[in-house]
Amino acid sequence: MDTMAIVKRMTAPYERKALISPNLAYYMWRFVGNGRRVALKLGARPRHADARAIARDLMKQGISVAPAGRFLSDEGSAALAAAGAEIIAQSRSEEVQAIVSGERAASHGKKAFLVDLVRQGRMSPDSPLLKVALDVKLLEIVASYLGLWPCLHAVAGWLNYSTDTPAETSQLWHRDPEDLKLVKVFIYLEDVEEAQGPFTYIPRTQPFGSRAPQALKCQTKRVDDERMRKFFAPERWQVCTGPAGTMIVADTVGFHRGGKPTTGTRLLVTFTYTSGIPFVERSLSVTAMPDWISSPIQRHAIEPAVRAKSA
Repeated sequence: MDTMAIVKRMTAPYERKALISPNLAYYMWRFVGNGRRVALKLGARPRHADARAIARDLMKQGISVAPAGRFLSDEGSAALAAAGAEIIAQSRSEEVQAIVSGERAASHGKKAFLVDLVRQGRMSPDSPLLKVALDVKLLEIVASYLGLWPCLHAVAGWLNYSTDTPAETSQLWHRDPEDLKLVKVFIYLEDVEEAQGPFTYIPRTQPFGSRAPQALKCQTKRVDDERMRKFFAPERWQVCTGPAGTMIVADTVGFHRGGKPTTGTRLLVTFTYTSGIPFVERSLSVTAMPDWISSPIQRHAIEPAVRAKSA
């Protein structure tokens, strides 16, 4: 059995579980499985002075919520404006609105309460959404949290709408399975209030979080609100309402749920960042290395997705 296979075998039991403290599996994951990415992170000086401070907040709480400009450079903010305009226009198309109103059936996967607006799979290197996901400041924040240069694992965008069915799948409390530690980013493209089913998180339930030991008592894959109240009072739930442009950065190995709209819709884009050896196979491929990349951290983040295209 080769070294990487040993690392994956050691870490596999911790999928969808938040480690309470570093253990042998964690050290193998970080320094053996991702040793090169750790070395790159340790050897690089961040361009953005506040990236580490934001990451420290993320380490403590497992989540940070603010206007997108706090997490993005000026270039990333400009790319977000361009990408957001395209996706908003798409969400208002006759086809999408017919699905939301129930006039037209949609071909859904596991989540029959949303319309996918950014398809998983191949992306153009010139996509403005890819430019947001590879923003240098955002990558530096993620790297400071993970302790290594990250990989961009997935890019998506969707429109949630209300249904008559009970909460299901991602609308229930859960932990994400992609990696031992990971970061997901959600950016609201329109205002989200309580009625639109905001993203909700239980702070400090992420790996090494102060509530991780308590969270171990609730290891069911999907948890409804009634059961979750037995472990964490609603006062501890962080309900992430906010205006368009609100950005959520979180380790979603911590307990979270997407929320269920009761009226209106919730429009957002999302990015997932993992280490170089995730539990879940990468869904993203990019047709070529973007020629606008200006930093090695961007190249290392997108390199696996470019290799996936040629595989």
